[in-house]
Amino acid sequence: MTDPSFRPAGILDAKAADRLVAAMTESRPYVLDFSEVESIQFAALRRLLNARRAGRRFGIVNASDAVVERFTDSGVGGFIDVSRKPKPLDASRYEEFGASFLSKSYNSTDGDAMMKIYGPNVSPEMVAQEKAVARAVLRFGLPTPLVGTIYSDGDRTALDYERIAGKRSFSRIIAEEPQRLEEISRRFARMSRQLHATPCDTALFNDRALAHRQAVLRCEGLSEAEKEAVLRFVDAIPAATTCLHGDLQMSNVITTPEGEDLWIDLGDFGYGHPLLDVAMWYFLTRLIQEEQAEQLFHLGLSDLHRIWDIFAEEYAGACSPAEKESFVQQVLPYAALHMIYLGVTYGFQPGMLDFAKSVLCRP
Repeated sequence: MTDPSFRPAGILDAKAADRLVAAMTESRPYVLDFSEVESIQFAALRRLLNARRAGRRFGIVNASDAVVERFTDSGVGGFIDVSRKPKPLDASRYEEFGASFLSKSYNSTDGDAMMKIYGPNVSPEMVAQEKAVARAVLRFGLPTPLVGTIYSDGDRTALDYERIAGKRSFSRIIAEEPQRLEEISRRFARMSRQLHATPCDTALFNDRALAHRQAVLRCEGLSEAEKEAVLRFVDAIPAATTCLHGDLQMSNVITTPEGEDLWIDLGDFGYGHPLLDVAMWYFLTRLIQEEQAEQLFHLGLSDLHRIWDIFAEEYAGACSPAEKESFVQQVLPYAALHMIYLGVTYGFQPGMLDFAKSVLCRP
C-alpha cells in the first residue's frame, strides 16, 4: 500500500507538490496515489517535473481523466508515468489459458489482447509499477509486448497486454518439442547474457541490490544478527549498471511466428550485478519440486536440471563438472538473497527462509 504521505487530496498546488517531493527521502521509487486529487495546477506540474529531472523516481496511480489530460497536454507525462484509476474488471470476454505463482492469464475472445488477473499477494500499486516499467522498457528499446489498461473488481487487480498471435514461451516450446531443449536453452542463455551486458538507464530504473537490501530490513523472520549477516553480503555485491530482468526464466521469453523473441513480465526490471538475475533461474531449475515444475513449465525436474547445465555452459562458459559446481557456488548466495526478496514481497513458501538462512547466516 502507498504511504499516506503520498496520497494528496483536492487541488494539487505548488505547496502540496513541494511536500510530496520533500517526503521522498530515500533512494527508491515512490508511488503517488492521486485517487483523491481533483485537479493539478501548472505550478505543481513544474515542481514534479523538476523533481523527476533531479533524479527523484516516482510514478502516479489512480489519476482522474482530468489529471491525466493535464499531464499529457503539458508534456510532463513524457517524463512521469501516470496511470488512470482502474476500470471495472469484466473477464467475460476472456478465456483462461495459463497460470503462475502470482496471476492467471486470459486471452480475449477477439484475439487482440491478453489479460493477467493477479492474486491477493499482488497489490494494486505493484500492478501499476509493472505497467510503468513495461512502458519504460518499451521506450528504452527492449523488445516487449505493448501494455494496456489496469482493471479492478475491488478484490483483484488486472492488467491487459497486446496479444501476440501464435506466440509461445520458450518453456512451452520445450514442453511441446522436447527435441529442441538444447537449442532453446542455449538461445535463452545468449539472450540473458546479452541483456546483462546492456547498459541500463539508472535514472529511470531501479537498483535491484537496493531493493533486495530493503527487503532484508523488512524481513520479520530474520533476527537482527541474521539481518546483519545478510546485509554484509548485500553490501559486498559488486556495483553494476547493466540491465536485469528481475524475474529471469524461460516462461518470460516469448517468440512470435516471425521468430522475434520478446521479454515479458518486467515488473522488477532494473539494474545491478547479473547474478541477482541468474539467482531466480537457479532457484526455478534446481530448488523447486516436481509438482511446481509441471505447473510452471510443463516439464519434469530432470528436464530443468539439464536446462540449467546447458545454461551454465552457454552463459558462463562452465563446461566441466568442476566449473559448473564453481558457478553454482557463485550463484548460491544470490539465490538465497532472492528467496528473502520474494518472501517479503509476495509471501514465503515453506522452506524458503530456512534455505536463505542456511546459506547466508552460517557461522
